Amino acid sequence: MHRLLSLSLLLAACGGAPATSRSAADVSSGPDWSEWSEEAFARARREDKPILLSVQAGWCHWCHVMNDVTYRDPEVLRRLGERFVLIRADGDARPDLADRYQRYAWPATVFLSPEGEQILGLRGYRPPARFRAILEQVIAAHADGRTLDDDAGAGEAPAEDLDAVRAAVRAQLDGMYDEEAGGWGRRQRYPFAAPVEHAFFRAAVRGEDVWRERALESLAQYARLLDPVFGGMYQYSVPDVWDRPHFEKIVPVQAGAMRAFGEAYRVTGEARWLEHAFDVHRYVEAFLRAEDGAFYTAQDADLGGHGQPGPHVPGGEYYALDEAGRRALGIPRIDTHVYASTNGMLIEALADLHVASGRRAPLSQALTAAERILRTHRAESGLFRHDAESDDPLFYLEDQAHVLAAWLALHEATGQARWEDEAERLADAMIAALQDEDGGFHAHTDDPRAAGFFADRRVPIEENGVAARALLTLSRLKDDARYREAAVAALRASARPAELRSLGRMVGEYLLALEALDAGYVLLSVVGPEDPRTEALHRAAIALYEPTRLVELGRPGQSRYPYPGEPAIFLCTSEACSMPVTDPAALRASALEFLGR
Repeated sequence: MHRLLSLSLLLAACGGAPATSRSAADVSSGPDWSEWSEEAFARARREDKPILLSVQAGWCHWCHVMNDVTYRDPEVLRRLGERFVLIRADGDARPDLADRYQRYAWPATVFLSPEGEQILGLRGYRPPARFRAILEQVIAAHADGRTLDDDAGAGEAPAEDLDAVRAAVRAQLDGMYDEEAGGWGRRQRYPFAAPVEHAFFRAAVRGEDVWRERALESLAQYARLLDPVFGGMYQYSVPDVWDRPHFEKIVPVQAGAMRAFGEAYRVTGEARWLEHAFDVHRYVEAFLRAEDGAFYTAQDADLGGHGQPGPHVPGGEYYALDEAGRRALGIPRIDTHVYASTNGMLIEALADLHVASGRRAPLSQALTAAERILRTHRAESGLFRHDAESDDPLFYLEDQAHVLAAWLALHEATGQARWEDEAERLADAMIAALQDEDGGFHAHTDDPRAAGFFADRRVPIEENGVAARALLTLSRLKDDARYREAAVAALRASARPAELRSLGRMVGEYLLALEALDAGYVLLSVVGPEDPRTEALHRAAIALYEPTRLVELGRPGQSRYPYPGEPAIFLCTSEACSMPVTDPAALRASALEFLGR
């Protein structure tokens, strides 16, 4: 599946009055959660109480269990009411939280001092007995002014040698590959797309053929997480097996699956991979697409329950039914927030699916969503709001990076200069508003209200990787060194070894950006009038599988290359160009010869 928080606005989506002491018998609705506000912190300081911040997501199964079990335990409720100020946040609504606490996973339970300094961060569900003991430890640590967290890596300086960083991160990801079961990591069977893309890159560009087979084996296991009825991919499976899923369906997984399966089809030509990609597409189209063409965020694992009206049917029971059985019961809740970041992910994935398949529907849907986000989410500054319906004044790197990647994907898929222009406008705005003095991109714009632990604006590694990779692409399309310099600076500022190690398998996007910087590129520049021959060449150019290739379409007199009297493709690196290719059928052989492969 990442961003930093404001003292006054963190919980725009999570209401509730300030917490008060409550009796042990009053457990029916759980704790009285507060919004993140200056008032909550003032009360914590006035009463000298630590703060419990619970970061959750509406689709998160273990969040529901924590709420239904631990937070309704009478003794837990008594201690919370007596000794803590309670705040709950929606991680999807706050990209800053998703960055800061991504390695914790949801529910993330964070204990803070009244001044906002972190005492302890916890990953996942804790049963009542264990949580009661943790509360006592936090109370004691607060009284002594101690932290219970390991601060290893805090404030570390970035490494200077990006080649060495690339080698270390590649080795880190390699060490997490599971030879027996496929995929990366063993704690959860999670369908990460970036490691698959990196494996295909190594096979095609570095000649490490074994990684092609590992990528395909991993995708074969990922396919076991596909819902055979509605389509779409479940979020992950339990350790050791791929067929005991957690049934929530979230946008990052759907977007990654479409891209990864589409790439497998382009690598192999095997129809099964394209079928899997469209299994995901039909779910996104039917369940996550709003009437105006924008995309929603996620779907719950269970039907009902957890405070929702109607019967509660656990996901394992519900998703075992056929379509008629499911629809007779109803549809699990869909989070209908429209976020810029998740729309960017799906726009990019749909544009890529069009490139892989040649089918028009994914591209049409990507374009409709793009127009919607431009209309509703873009501010006068050129930056994109996370949620157009929210009054949150901050702008987040996650949104800018994924929308930038989306515009570049649309430019490639359509050949329209408009999307390159949109990418350039956004890149300029992003550099002006989010880049720090060392060149890294902050998780969000400046928030003068932030205090304590949260006054330190982070430079998130994975989002800097997404941004850097897109900026490298833009620099090569525009032949503009400014964007390359910004990309390199972002990669350098993010090269923090201890933090990279702590991210485990969640380093794929950063590694892909490092590889793109090192490997160079080949530009396929199509030039010709608006006619079927030019369209055929453009289609051949975008259909060519080559991980380092970029595609642009220019008209005679407007292209960077001369028009040779008939539609043609020029293949160029930073050092040389080929003779024009005029036959779409000859492009692959010409490209392999030009690249020396």
